[in-house]
Amino acid sequence: MPRNGRKKSSSDFYHVIIRGINRERIFETNRHKEKLTKYLKEKEVETVEIYAYCIMSNHLHLLLHGPLKEISEYMKAVQTAYAMYYNRKMERNGHVFQNRFKSFPIESEEYLWQCFYYIHLNPVKAKITGKMNRYQYSSAQEYLYEKEGLIHENARQFIKSGQMVYSSERVIPQLEEVFIEDLPEDTREQKEKIFRKWIEIYLEEHPDLQLWDLQKLPENRKNFAETMLDPRIMSRKELFRRLDKFRQQG
Repeated sequence: MPRNGRKKSSSDFYHVIIRGINRERIFETNRHKEKLTKYLKEKEVETVEIYAYCIMSNHLHLLLHGPLKEISEYMKAVQTAYAMYYNRKMERNGHVFQNRFKSFPIESEEYLWQCFYYIHLNPVKAKITGKMNRYQYSSAQEYLYEKEGLIHENARQFIKSGQMVYSSERVIPQLEEVFIEDLPEDTREQKEKIFRKWIEIYLEEHPDLQLWDLQKLPENRKNFAETMLDPRIMSRKELFRRLDKFRQQG
């Protein structure tokens, strides 16, 4: 089956993600993370600029600027080098990464800034640290303490000249797929429990309504979202998607 073509960004900005196969923790140790950092530096291409990065235990986030073709070649080189190292180090064979890297084209200023902060907040959301500047394997420290590392000089100047005018507390629709994938399994289950509780409470407070009324009638859907939704837990889009798929248990 042919692969789906990657979507090209008119801005040449991309949110790039690579993950361990079967969610394996392929960057678990500091040595692993340092090796990945080394390959990200060694394989750098003149036309590809790193604006943000964060290495977690089983995946890597990158905010890259450059032509899509060169980004693809760069990521292939990095993944190949790391896979060879990891298999040799762990005395294993086979795939290390989950399919090809994912690339999400960034077409708006809001998405760019949200992506920038989302990447740096990854360790905070995962409860690894309380503040993003305390995590060693992301570009947050490079920006805050002006440390040398992976980020491009153009990125430093660009970020300094910009201004975050959007809330970094919510997840915009373009980042929702990434956000859900980043949640550990127990968090996903917790979100489902919370969502079910919202429905239960709302229907108790509105005894004249049935589940069908929430799923099918726009005004009720809107009121349900405005009344119950906590954007720190899920986006409005995710709420409606869950609502459409929801089936009451007998």
